[in-house]
Amino acid sequence: MLATSIAETPKKPESEGVVRGQDPVDGQLVSAINSSPNDATANREFDAGTLIAVVGTEHILAGDMHVFVEPIIEKNRSKLNADQEKQLRANLVRQALAQYVQIKALYQEFFRDMVGNKPPKEISEMQSKVVMKAAQIFHDKQVPLMLQKYQVDDLASLERKLQEKSMSLSTLKTQFTERVLSSELERKYVPDEYEFSRAELLAFYEDHASDWNVIGRAKWRELCVRLNNHSREEAETLIKQMGNEVYLGGKPFEAVAKQQSEGFTAAQGGVYDWTSQGSLKSKAIDQAIFSLPLRRLSQVIEDDIGFHIIEVLEREPGYKKSFDAAQVEIRQRMSEEKRSKLLEDFQNKVMARTSIWTLWPEDIPNSRALSEALGEAFQP
Repeated sequence: MLATSIAETPKKPESEGVVRGQDPVDGQLVSAINSSPNDATANREFDAGTLIAVVGTEHILAGDMHVFVEPIIEKNRSKLNADQEKQLRANLVRQALAQYVQIKALYQEFFRDMVGNKPPKEISEMQSKVVMKAAQIFHDKQVPLMLQKYQVDDLASLERKLQEKSMSLSTLKTQFTERVLSSELERKYVPDEYEFSRAELLAFYEDHASDWNVIGRAKWRELCVRLNNHSREEAETLIKQMGNEVYLGGKPFEAVAKQQSEGFTAAQGGVYDWTSQGSLKSKAIDQAIFSLPLRRLSQVIEDDIGFHIIEVLEREPGYKKSFDAAQVEIRQRMSEEKRSKLLEDFQNKVMARTSIWTLWPEDIPNSRALSEALGEAFQP
């Protein structure tokens, strides 16, 4: 049963590393660089072998964070000076650790939950079998994806590519196993879906009334003359000439748009795909799109950009989704909210019964300073 569950783990992980995170860019990058308070570890560069946490019976080294940290550093290196890169790396190690500690705790809880009161020899054999099964899945499903990603044909070449990024197949395999087994434990105790009564579903529908409003949308096309290219008088003359060519001269709208219009979609015959009501910067055009009769040329419309003639091709009016139509979405959202809360409670319980020492105990509730585990001689 366990082996079957593991085998059903999705083929493609969220990232090569175990930790879920966002790659900070631009403004977020500044925040990531400055996110950690000043302490003894600020701006510190950690060697890969530096111990940064102990979770239960297992150690976490700074190098274990490379699979998360180094790809972000590499992607943003051109935006960083030497001091910023050093600070960002230290902060990312700290952020990644807070998440990875939870994975480690759940991973160890998986085995405690699985073995119960079995004798030590049987426990060891079961653990070996499970880890070997997860490792096989890693090689069968994850390694081919990495070979393709790095455009190499064999494991030796892949290992060299990973080492260039301060990663290794061994670390990735270990973290894959930890992620798979921690997810397996979560699924065992926290289901994905829940049943709700009709009254509960209806109450959710009424409490989130605005969520069921479906915004109207339309397909349309335009002829445009921009004021930044012409005087106002010249622009008005040109737009009227285009309109007359279509309305009086019978020339195809698409041809006039391609030849003369200055709109953003002129090359596509002036056509705009589905546009949601209220989404346009031009309020005058937005109002016209959702009030004009279909397939009829508008009068000349003026806004800050210039002069326009539009034609609405298709339109779907806005409406409020009925309770019956919304029930599937309601049930899904309620299940997600309930599961999120129960999952957080479950994770907190596991963390509370796991002994944790870390360089940053303030980041993880119920954890203790690493110096307590290593003795007074330890200096962060």
